Amino acid sequence: MGREIKRQVSWFQVDDTDAMARHMEKMAEKGWLLDEVDNWFWHFRRSDPVKVKYAVTYFPDASVFDPAMPEGQETYADYCAAAGWELAAAYGPVQYFRAARENPLPIETDETVKLDAVRRTMRKTFVRSYGLLLLLPAVCLPLMAGLFWDGPVAFCSQFYNLASVVLMAGILLFCGGLLLDYLVWVLRSKRSIDRGGRCVKPHTKARLWSSGAMMALCAAAVAAIALQAEGMRNYFFVQLAVYAGIMFLGRWVLRKLKGRSENKSSVVAGYLCFAVAAGILVSAAGAFLYPPLARLFQEPEEKYTYTTPGGGSITWTVYHDELPVTLEDLGFRVSEEDHCSYRAEVERSPLASVGKYRQEALHLDSGLPDLTYRVYETPWPWLLEQCWEQLLEEERDSPFPLEEIDPTPWGAIQACQPEDLDVYYLLYPNRVVLIRGVEMEQSVVAAGMLA
Repeated sequence: MGREIKRQVSWFQVDDTDAMARHMEKMAEKGWLLDEVDNWFWHFRRSDPVKVKYAVTYFPDASVFDPAMPEGQETYADYCAAAGWELAAAYGPVQYFRAARENPLPIETDETVKLDAVRRTMRKTFVRSYGLLLLLPAVCLPLMAGLFWDGPVAFCSQFYNLASVVLMAGILLFCGGLLLDYLVWVLRSKRSIDRGGRCVKPHTKARLWSSGAMMALCAAAVAAIALQAEGMRNYFFVQLAVYAGIMFLGRWVLRKLKGRSENKSSVVAGYLCFAVAAGILVSAAGAFLYPPLARLFQEPEEKYTYTTPGGGSITWTVYHDELPVTLEDLGFRVSEEDHCSYRAEVERSPLASVGKYRQEALHLDSGLPDLTYRVYETPWPWLLEQCWEQLLEEERDSPFPLEEIDPTPWGAIQACQPEDLDVYYLLYPNRVVLIRGVEMEQSVVAAGMLA
């Protein structure tokens, strides 16, 4: 025996009444009748295959927070029932009627009244929701632009940043496009009614395609972020689970509040309390879950403790990452007594990569230099130029004036060095290299190895 209830995600926009009705009629022919509607799903119950008619109408004064059907909406449903239309389901101001007759009388005969009901309903649902969603890219994109100009190559080397920009741009285009499409529909429908016609048909297929594309974009952005966040991947998935759990819990809470409350105000107040509590829970989850999860999935760290002559101690974390250039490669003698730490931090994306490398002797009595270098790579000349200018700009306020030097020994296009410091800024056709801590001869060898 098959299942008795089937749930489907509601992909249609609120004003696409004809497309929704056609879909439900096809479901009835397959043996599924609409039974319930919520903010995400249509719920169908099994029946014998039948031919019925559906009509989707609006009662703008109703709300998703109403614990019971308002009096005016009940009267509306009674009039429809007298004309042969059974109220199959309702969610807020959207009503779904079903008629067993082959050619029932239409529920809405005045196109002006219909358009007014659609507009009032859309202002409460579609326009408000998508308008608020537009605030997200409106706030995030300028912030991301600021981060980009602070460090162009570093910004573009992180999958998280690129995925976030693409996602925010997608939300901007998706929400803005749908709102513009709705505005055009209203203007065209009004013009059609003024000429004695009906409301025009919405662009159903274009809307469905854009919704599917937006879902795919969200999934791709989440996957990209998860792939990059190696050290935080488990924490990231836990956070996603928390968000998903709260979203499903919200549906259950709203249902319970509507079942136990006597008026709309009580439901709104209760749901607002839940939303505040959920926000606190998400913040607390971020603060309290990350440290134990980080420790749980992190490899044990090696520590080195140096005891000072005065009896104190200093403890460092020892890293053993693979470096493209080491002090050993530059001719320095390194022994176990130096307790060298080798650390590499690399961010890489299709647009750019940034590698930060450091080899330091943790034993304070060691005579080895502290070798630090960075490599910024990108195939985009304009991006590389921005990176170069930004690095030089950071040094302009330094007490050590930045001087341009002959780039020939390093085989670079351009080279700069702060006065009296062993620091070398090197510009190549596809990368910028910054080397600190070694003299010119060793920096030439290091630059050649990094090439």
